Amino acid sequence: MVAVPCLEKGVCRVLVRLVDALPFRPARPVTGSSTSPVFQDFQLCYDVPVTHALWGLAESLGRLFRAALSSDSLVEAPTAFRFNDLIVQRYTAGCRGISPHRDHACYVVVVAILVLSGDGEFCVCQDRSGDAAVEIPARPGDLVLMRAPGLRGAGRRPFHLLRNVTRCRRTVGLRYDVEKGAGGLK
Repeated sequence: MVAVPCLEKGVCRVLVRLVDALPFRPARPVTGSSTSPVFQDFQLCYDVPVTHALWGLAESLGRLFRAALSSDSLVEAPTAFRFNDLIVQRYTAGCRGISPHRDHACYVVVVAILVLSGDGEFCVCQDRSGDAAVEIPARPGDLVLMRAPGLRGAGRRPFHLLRNVTRCRRTVGLRYDVEKGAGGLK
């Protein structure tokens, strides 16, 4: 997992205004199975209209990733990689964040998280208990990249968490949901 600079502060401010106008709802406090619960304390929006500027951003970033992934040595099987799943998350100051979890296996090749505002400790860890948590510093404007199934040598999907939010954190998750296919937008 790595965080790389992606957007300037001014662009982040514009995107914050755009995402704050979306219809957020509280995340389910507990999700997952009874043996592997994931505790969530944030707001989310999955219903990003296809005409929203975030989809244009997803398409632009997707083109860069497709170019980078054009080498057959990087992906396990041919893929029509395209960010076709967006989630916007808002973590208020003092929230509990999200406990250690792994993203769904239907998200393949790479999961990208664009940090628009705020702070918090985004960590990769060994397991659901959060053992050996290592923070991946990510500031507003950074793009966090996380391996996913289908990326050659990726191994297991990484456990990760977010905690210790002291300033409102807004993120945009960009994923390729193989179950939707290359043409499907949520």
